[in-house]
Amino acid sequence: MTLRPYRLSDPVFEALARGGGGAPAVRLLADAEYGRRLLLLRAVLDRAREHGGATQAHVRQLFGVLAEARRTAPAATRRVLAHPSAGPRLVTTWRALERPGQGAALPLASVAAAAALAAGLDLPVAFRATGPGAVLPGVGTVPLPGPGRDGVVRLRGRDLEYDDGTRLRLPPPAELYRERPGWWPLRPVAAWGVVLDDADTTDGPAPARLSAAEVRSWRTGAAFALRLLRARHAGHAGELAAGLRSLMPVPVDDGTHHSGSSAEMFGGVALSRPARARAFAETLVHEMQHSKLLAVMHLVDLLAPAGPDEPPRLHYAPWREDPRPLPGLLHGTYAFLSVARFWAVEAAAERDPGERYRAQVRCARWRGAAARAADVILTDGADRLTPTGRRFVTGMAHALADLNAAPLPASAVREADRQAAEHRERHRAAGRRRERHLADDDPVR
Repeated sequence: MTLRPYRLSDPVFEALARGGGGAPAVRLLADAEYGRRLLLLRAVLDRAREHGGATQAHVRQLFGVLAEARRTAPAATRRVLAHPSAGPRLVTTWRALERPGQGAALPLASVAAAAALAAGLDLPVAFRATGPGAVLPGVGTVPLPGPGRDGVVRLRGRDLEYDDGTRLRLPPPAELYRERPGWWPLRPVAAWGVVLDDADTTDGPAPARLSAAEVRSWRTGAAFALRLLRARHAGHAGELAAGLRSLMPVPVDDGTHHSGSSAEMFGGVALSRPARARAFAETLVHEMQHSKLLAVMHLVDLLAPAGPDEPPRLHYAPWREDPRPLPGLLHGTYAFLSVARFWAVEAAAERDPGERYRAQVRCARWRGAAARAADVILTDGADRLTPTGRRFVTGMAHALADLNAAPLPASAVREADRQAAEHRERHRAAGRRRERHLADDDPVR
C-alpha cells in the first residue's frame, strides 16, 4: 500500500480559511480522508501484530479480505471504506485492540464483509449482528428473523448464515442497491449518489427502517434544498456534490431539529429532516463546513494541545447556552461564517418583504456572532493557536469583516443585536443555574 502525501497549497488554504474552497478543495479533503483510513487500517494491522496469536491471525485475515477486494473491485471497495460509517468502525477497532480477545466483535469485520460482498469475493468473514439487523456499512442491512438476536453471522460469497443455521441469500454485486425481500439497500436521496443511511446506526440503537413515504419526504426535501443551492449558492452546491455522501435520519425531539457531524464520518450528516427547503439547505451548508474543518485539522495543526495540568478553558459561544472549549468555538465560528453568508445571499434574492427582513436579521445575527467569536479565538486563545492556526483564523476574520461591511437595514441590525443580547442573558442565567447546582452538590457545604 503506497499513499501519496496530501498538501494544502497556499491558495487552497486561504480559500478554505475564508469559508470556501469549492468542489476542488473538498475533493482534495475527501481523498485525504480516504488515505487516512488506509493508514488507519495499517495501524490496526500493526497493533494486532503486537498481540500475536489468534488476534493477529484474525486481523490479518480481515486485512487480507480488504486487500483482495481492493484488487478485485477497487471502486466498490473504496465506496465501502470511504463510507461515513466505516470511519468510526476503524477507529473503534484500533482502540479495541488495546484489549485482547476481541475476535468477531471487532467492528472492522463488518467493513471487511461489506467489501467482500461488494467485490463479489468468495471469502469467509464472521462479524457481529445487533438486534434485528446485520449491517454491512456502505452497502446495506440484512433484517434477521426474530427480535433481539445479537450474535455472530458468517458471510461467504452471497450466503449469510446465522448461528442457529438460518441461511440467507444476498444479492449479487450488480443488484446490491435494489430493494428486495430480506435486503435493505442504501436508498439514494440525491442524483450524485448521496444515500439515506437509516439502518446503520454504527454503535447506536438497533437498526430501523424508514417507510417508503418517509423516504419520499426526504428525497423531496433534499431535492428542493439542492435546487435552491444550485440556483443561488453554486460554491456550496459544488462542495456538497464533491463531499456529501450520506444523510442519517435523527428523530425530531419535542419539535426541536438536530444536526451533527463527526470527525471520523467525513461526508456524513446526521439530521432531523427540516420542513422547509431553506432550512434544509442551511443545515447542509452548516454541516459541510464542520466536515471541511475536521478534514483540514487532520492535515494541519491549527491548535496546540493543552498542557496535561492545564485546567479546561471555556468560552462563551453566541449560538449555544453552554460554554465551549476553544476547538468547539473554532468549529462554530467556521460554520456560522458560511451560515451568515448563506443568509446574505438569500436576503438579496428574496422578493417577499417579510421573508427578506427575516433573512437580513439572520445574516446580521450570525455575521456579528461569528466575528465576535473569531476575535475571542485570536485574543483569548492566542496561546493555543499554532502559526498555521493563526493564519487560518485571520482568514476567517477577514472574510467576516467583509461580510460585516455589507450594508443591511438598521432595523434588521437592531433586531439581531436584541437577539444577541437576549441570548447572552440566557447564557448567564444558565451559568448561574449550573453554579447553584454545583454548590448544592458540594459535600463540604
